[in-house]
Amino acid sequence: MTRKKLIIGIIVLIVAVPIVKEIIDYLPYFIGGAPLSVFGISNFDSKNHSVNVQIFDSNNRSLFDKTYELGDSRSESYIIQYPEKGWKDVHEKGRLFPKGTYTFIVTMDANVSKTQQIEIDDDRIASINIDNNGNIDIKTYIS
Repeated sequence: MTRKKLIIGIIVLIVAVPIVKEIIDYLPYFIGGAPLSVFGISNFDSKNHSVNVQIFDSNNRSLFDKTYELGDSRSESYIIQYPEKGWKDVHEKGRLFPKGTYTFIVTMDANVSKTQQIEIDDDRIASINIDNNGNIDIKTYIS
């Protein structure tokens, strides 16, 4: 009888270890939710604007380059799309934007630019604001 119990115990252990590993991999997202968006854009101006956002890492490698069409007096949060394999792929490689300093280059209507370095981590994102005079402001937002 003890040999049978030992075999059953080994089988249960072999099945349980991969299940526990998967739970541990996903646990941060069950507790804290999905990662924060990397930046948000708010247009407080009464005019529509075309805004191009470029993000570079500390090695000056381009990570992101996208243009958004913003309506007047509108705020939106833009999330960088994570890999199709889901959060586990991000977890295994670290964050897509791990803690560090990033250079944001924001160009509005193809002629007004602002460059600023922003520190991003688990609870800090960049906030890009266009004020009611059409000026660009980039700052850190702590959630």
